[in-house]
Amino acid sequence: MSDALVLAGAVAKGAFTAGALAVLSEPDTKARFAVDVTRIVGTSSGALNGVYYAAAVHAGAEAFAGQRLAQLWLEDATIGGAFDFSLRDILGGISLSTDEKLVKIMRQHIVPTDGRQAIELRLVVTNADGEAVDIDGTAATTYEHVIDFTGADFVTTEALERVFLATAASSALPGAYAPVPIELAGRVVRGLDGGLVNDTPLGHALAGAPSIERVFVVVPFPRVRTQAPVLHGLALGAHVLDIVLDERLVRDLRRVARVNRVLAQLPSLVAEAAERAALLEALGWTGRRAVQVVEIRPVEDLPGNSFSGLASLELRQQYVQAGGEAARRALAALA
Repeated sequence: MSDALVLAGAVAKGAFTAGALAVLSEPDTKARFAVDVTRIVGTSSGALNGVYYAAAVHAGAEAFAGQRLAQLWLEDATIGGAFDFSLRDILGGISLSTDEKLVKIMRQHIVPTDGRQAIELRLVVTNADGEAVDIDGTAATTYEHVIDFTGADFVTTEALERVFLATAASSALPGAYAPVPIELAGRVVRGLDGGLVNDTPLGHALAGAPSIERVFVVVPFPRVRTQAPVLHGLALGAHVLDIVLDERLVRDLRRVARVNRVLAQLPSLVAEAAERAALLEALGWTGRRAVQVVEIRPVEDLPGNSFSGLASLELRQQYVQAGGEAARRALAALA
């Protein structure tokens, strides 16, 4: 069995993901539940978590990597640690900060290493300039771009710098961080937070990877939200951000559930193996198998908004603890 991680964003609530990874990276947990992470997909602060964890897997140092990552969130995820305020960008109406401090943190804690284990890292970036795609022979513009990395990208300093740049772009929340110039498809474009287009990219965890049978989706939002939102002032902006971050996952979960149902019913509907194979090929599902999705979520909304934790060590500690508790609940359901 091969596993994928899908790591959502939400700025300071990325500490929740670190808490969940602290549990998943425990050697006893890995052994008991046969956790074998071969692909990581991240966006926004999930990209920051993803690049750290991918480097640990590549280096053969996955054991307790989540605990080390959680400690980084507690120590470095502060306003001063995360933001490099730029007067030029503020006056220009671009953003509050550059990506300099984010890249500096990555350089400090992720170094070139000869690999021991294979890993794929997929980072979602919003290409603010747009790029052309083909839809059944007709051109269209998309803003979602997925940047793929493998273990080879963690071996040299030069390659790692490209990984860091892509991670910074995926984390560049508009208003907070300036767009990150990044080369995509032979041209330099402006990269923004990938959560704007796909914060929980479940589909990208499965695309082209038929060996993956289980996906751990780590999201700092409860599955069902019943509390009426406040729709004015800063609370309105925070709720709109939550909607943007969470909505795509609901659609992806529906699609995976539907595909699983079809695959389960297919042998009884199409008895001939050759006909089933032809049907799967026509659907683009060759090699596809039923996938188990393990959602790691808090039971209720985490306190504070996406930025509150940057000013509060206590909140970050709560997020890390909540992530660990959510991971243990999800794993207990598998036992």
